[in-house]
Amino acid sequence: MLGILGGNKGHKIKGSLVIMRKNVLDINSLTSVKGVVGTGINIIGGVVDTVTAFASHISIQLISATKADGHGNGKVGKSTNLRGQVSLPTLGAGEDAYDVHFEWDSDFGIPGAFYIKNFMQVEFYLKSLTLEDIPNHGTIHFVCNSWVYNSKVYKTDRIFFANNTYLPGETPAPLVKYREEELKNVRGDGTGERQEWDRIYDYDVYNDLGNPDKGEAYARPVLGGSTLPYPRRGRTGRGKTRKDPNSEKTSDFVYLPRDEAFGHLKSSDFLTYGLKSVAQDVLPVLTDAFDGNVLSLEFDNFAEVRKLYEGGITLPTNFLSKISPLPVIKEILRTDGEQFLNY
Repeated sequence: MLGILGGNKGHKIKGSLVIMRKNVLDINSLTSVKGVVGTGINIIGGVVDTVTAFASHISIQLISATKADGHGNGKVGKSTNLRGQVSLPTLGAGEDAYDVHFEWDSDFGIPGAFYIKNFMQVEFYLKSLTLEDIPNHGTIHFVCNSWVYNSKVYKTDRIFFANNTYLPGETPAPLVKYREEELKNVRGDGTGERQEWDRIYDYDVYNDLGNPDKGEAYARPVLGGSTLPYPRRGRTGRGKTRKDPNSEKTSDFVYLPRDEAFGHLKSSDFLTYGLKSVAQDVLPVLTDAFDGNVLSLEFDNFAEVRKLYEGGITLPTNFLSKISPLPVIKEILRTDGEQFLNY
């Protein structure tokens, strides 16, 4: 157990961290069979699926809101790892809670923020951190609700602040620098291409509606600015086209700050209703393929049984076009529609 530098030692701050691991039903993961099958927890150098290993690859550092270091910034404690999984009555579906302990002394003061590092290759959803038994204070709650990716993809460490709101002039002095840095991070500097893990809220004109490199007929004017006023879009920072330096290259990836994407419950709804709509097309096709007997759970002769072992069912070509909204289903059924249900 690593302690926080200071004077009187011995008291421990107990905390509980609530997270949600990346759900296999996350709609963003269902773009390939790999996204469905890969249910392990990837860590730099290997894969683990145990609670202990998961906890040991997440570290936290508390930041003081009342005691400053030699530069006027809140003191930063030493990092400590999560200890193990615990049960909380307030946990929702798919949520896990882990306990964490920090050694505390009066020279550190009252925590007001914390750094968190994720050393796994896969991200997790951080819901909250609750600190208990803080001398002369009680409990501090941090509402996070944010995705945390591997620490190497961030230019600065991920930081979260206690669930208190302040006017700029009322912000505790030891936290001012940290809040200013976080604001700078989410504003961005107008450079670079946005990645999935970015949290930058930057804006640009609509200059990616066409593809002039493909031909003059595919060129589109830039919407935005004084000539063609138009609401802004989220800046992506992709490269410019060859034929029009004012137009940005198109991409299948549409950048959206990860925390603004649909939550796991909404994503699960998309998947559920998507599969339901596909089933309405699948069942009639299968019924026709087996002369109306595929759903009867009976075979009229051995020829129908052998058919399952000698090529399965060849799906009609228009069938795959009906399930285009769900690429993972197309991967499972093969792109040519052959040998479906082949044993």
